[in-house]
Amino acid sequence: MLKKLVATALLTTAFTAHAAPVFNIFELGIQPEQSAAYDEVGKNNITTSVQHESGTLAMYSVKQANNPSMAYMLEVYADAAAYQAHIQSPQYREFLRRSPEILTEHKRKIEVVPQFLGDKKVQQTPDTINNLVIVDVKPEHAQAFRAIVVPEMVQSLKVESGVWAMYAATEKTNPNRWYFYEIYANQAAYQQHRQTPHFQDYLKRTADMLQSKEPIAITPALLMNKGGLQFDAAQSAQSAQP
Repeated sequence: MLKKLVATALLTTAFTAHAAPVFNIFELGIQPEQSAAYDEVGKNNITTSVQHESGTLAMYSVKQANNPSMAYMLEVYADAAAYQAHIQSPQYREFLRRSPEILTEHKRKIEVVPQFLGDKKVQQTPDTINNLVIVDVKPEHAQAFRAIVVPEMVQSLKVESGVWAMYAATEKTNPNRWYFYEIYANQAAYQQHRQTPHFQDYLKRTADMLQSKEPIAITPALLMNKGGLQFDAAQSAQSAQP
């Protein structure tokens, strides 16, 4: 199992050779009575990596609110080389070494392409709010949806002090499926966000563009980032053109 996990991580870096951020979403089952051990080894991996690896930009450990034995790890790296450096690190190797005793056979990497990644420095408290939402967009509205949702996220980060992170990515094999991960300072900041003109405008303009929307209730275990990230895939592609 250890060799399989290492091989998967190495293969992941093979096709992201250009300097675009790497955004990973892992869905992991935790064995009974192993939640504390998972948190322990995860804390070592996250704190060491974010503090000491220049290319590890963010690592977030969260669990399903209604099923704490199902966890998600969301990670942001500066580029594929930074991810490669991380998976060779002692703390990641220790996580792999202990994973057979901690994790179930449910280990799924959700292959995504980052569309927008923006954050401020996260200062986690017991009141910090996380949202994870899966949205399926009608194919005929794909471009229009993107043109609406990305500016809304940019505006939220710019004018709302309680909005700490907004990430959006599309599924690699289904570009009409979007994954949104958001971090708010507290419930008040989240409710304030929902009442802003830019969010209300987003809801109104995209209401008929969606096939489905699946919120996944999650609670944060450990959230760490460097802060100050802003990546827009469309702008990056335009700037890369000769």
